[in-house]
Amino acid sequence: MTPALDSLALMGVVLALGFKHGFDADHLAAIDATSRLNRQAGRDRAARWSGAQFSLGHSLVVLLIAQISYRAGGVFLPDWLDATGAWLSIACLTLVGLLSIRTAGHAAPRAHALPRWLRPLAPLTVSRWGAAVTGALFALSLDTLSMAAWFAGSGARIGGAGIVFLLALAFGAGMLLADGVAGWWVNRLAGAAALQRERGRRYAGWLIGVGALVTAGLGVARQLAAPLDQWADGHALLLGLGLLAATSVLLLAGRRMAPSTPSTRRPE
Repeated sequence: MTPALDSLALMGVVLALGFKHGFDADHLAAIDATSRLNRQAGRDRAARWSGAQFSLGHSLVVLLIAQISYRAGGVFLPDWLDATGAWLSIACLTLVGLLSIRTAGHAAPRAHALPRWLRPLAPLTVSRWGAAVTGALFALSLDTLSMAAWFAGSGARIGGAGIVFLLALAFGAGMLLADGVAGWWVNRLAGAAALQRERGRRYAGWLIGVGALVTAGLGVARQLAAPLDQWADGHALLLGLGLLAATSVLLLAGRRMAPSTPSTRRPE
């Protein structure tokens, strides 16, 4: 096989890996929560693009680490980075989940909705770029950074810095497709008129917040039980699709249950 065909085949594999990675349950839970916080704050466009933003932040870190690894001739990734990245993701999910629940039914979340000691993290949760910041933080894990290092090594063998860039870009494109479509779909369901009324907002806030907390709880359990961690790794796509399906069904049910009273939400 020629180098050009090698590169195309590898980029196809990497695109599929990015697509699968985008359906990780922790990605979807974080995107749902940040999308809801944006919508609740009246930033409908940011809410609609939360999945794309998350993928952008995640992909930029992968691209940066891949280029650094290539320029340095390879990088050493310590084992402790695995636990650090996992706990960072757990902390982010817990924060956005709690904020979603805390502000359920409110007209618009603001930084003052956070406890004082958490207000420095307001850009993560209540800013229009919160999803991108969250995505970047989620990329600081051993598995994601190891993949970036693999892009660097593969690119060096095939064709240099340009191939490294294209591999990281293909991974990001696959993830963008998965996270962007999933985020758009859940945001569309959550943005239904029935769920913008007071009772509907409360229902959606609790549903999405609890989903984020349950996903964070699964992350904690994985850190404490190696067999569960191995099982979850082998069923990551199934878990992500299951979360997406469950959220969709419950939001559709919420639209039917919400009363037909006018919305009490006031514009900013």
